[in-house]
Amino acid sequence: MIYTIEKAKLVTEQLRKFTTAYTHHVVGQFANIEYWIDEVQVALKAIDEYGKRFTNIRDAQQAWIDAHGTKVYDYCPMCGGKCELSDGTPKPPIRTSSTDLKEARKALVDVTYYFLIRCFKIALLDQTELEKLCAKIGTSIDPFDLEIRE
Repeated sequence: MIYTIEKAKLVTEQLRKFTTAYTHHVVGQFANIEYWIDEVQVALKAIDEYGKRFTNIRDAQQAWIDAHGTKVYDYCPMCGGKCELSDGTPKPPIRTSSTDLKEARKALVDVTYYFLIRCFKIALLDQTELEKLCAKIGTSIDPFDLEIRE
């Protein structure tokens, strides 16, 4: 798994814990809400800019290979050396699927939203503050989620 998705999953799992934690634990994490929103924004930026970074990696590697005549031979399990059937052409980096990136992004935004809704429902945020924080992570608010049900 690539760093970009691993970071998003790590933040997602932390925030997921907060959505079902005891209220006093949520209050403690809410004291650092700007930190958590920053972590989410950084992870989202990493996901959103993955394509550009991947292109940079691929192009830099290919330029090096071309300029230096780099050869990387496959391993031969028979003789334990380089495979004589390999032409030595280095394999390009493997791009992470856009589906995996989209899923990580959606999971992160969704869990952050539910954490913010939890904070709203226990009166740590008013609706205006909730709207501002949701805007920072690029999501809107479902009016049904604003209803306080007992």
